[in-house]
Amino acid sequence: MNPFRRRQGTPAFSLVEVVLAIGIVAFSILVTFGLLAVGHDTNKKSREDVFAAQIAANEFERLRSLSSTTFSTTYPTRYYDSNLSDQGTTQTATSVYEFRIAFVTTPPTGTADFVLNAEVRYPVGAAAAAQTVVRFTTLMNTP
Repeated sequence: MNPFRRRQGTPAFSLVEVVLAIGIVAFSILVTFGLLAVGHDTNKKSREDVFAAQIAANEFERLRSLSSTTFSTTYPTRYYDSNLSDQGTTQTATSVYEFRIAFVTTPPTGTADFVLNAEVRYPVGAAAAAQTVVRFTTLMNTP
């Protein structure tokens, strides 16, 4: 009996098959890590866009609650931190979001509709080219 002879019926893999399988697994792992980075960036941008929309919705609701006697046609720029806490009209070291409103049509003295444009910029301390700007438009009615 030859000791180097292969027994019939026992499965075996050649070196080429093993190297090919390792190559496929390695490629799959690299692709997965690449997709994880893209997924993380997309999730971060989506979360920040939701925060910007939440800031705008809160401010629009606050403005809708004002009466015509307390409603002002000027709106100072407001700043918010990463927890969406209002920091007022002064930018601080913890400011992340900047909120501005522009009146498209001047609010009338009586009850009538007017249009507001708002924009949220983040991060506040970055150069203008590096900031993300999210714009919103709403129709308001003075009570």
